[in-house]
Amino acid sequence: MSILDGMPQSDADMKFIVASASTIVETVLGLSAKTPRAQSILAAMREGLSLADILKIPKEERDALLAQGIRQMQVGDVAGAQATLTTLYYLEPLDARAIYALATTYQAQGNYGTAGKLYVSFLALDATNADGYLRLAECFMASRETEQARACFEVGKGEALSAGQADRVVHADRMLALLGGPTEHAA
Repeated sequence: MSILDGMPQSDADMKFIVASASTIVETVLGLSAKTPRAQSILAAMREGLSLADILKIPKEERDALLAQGIRQMQVGDVAGAQATLTTLYYLEPLDARAIYALATTYQAQGNYGTAGKLYVSFLALDATNADGYLRLAECFMASRETEQARACFEVGKGEALSAGQADRVVHADRMLALLGGPTEHAA
């Protein structure tokens, strides 16, 4: 059993996810999915538009939501941060920054499965970001999935080396040492 069990594996899984969009519209907008307005929003979402695009919510306002969620995390209001960042995620599900920040709320709560899945989504959007691999590795490590943790720490370390992020290299080395893995990067 892995923290990543349950990720979409098939076309049927993806169709189920798209079908659940009506629940999101009802929850976020307070509209019944049967109203003409909700139906037009759902149709636009099926065409690939985000709720933020459909509702014309400017980037500045989405950035303000992200900043608010981050501030809430910094002061220890994990539940508040999660609520704020979930709203942002519903509005703009392909915003890598929002996905990463939301994942940190789940990781902070010890919900490593949800955090791990979100980090995988983040890495799908930003595949060379060392932080995504390092956080995913931490989730694997906390769930005692040692081999997956080691692999993610090694990839994260490689990305950090490529980006000149010495602090992340040091973090990866420390975690690899705890796991009994190599701490030297092969040049």
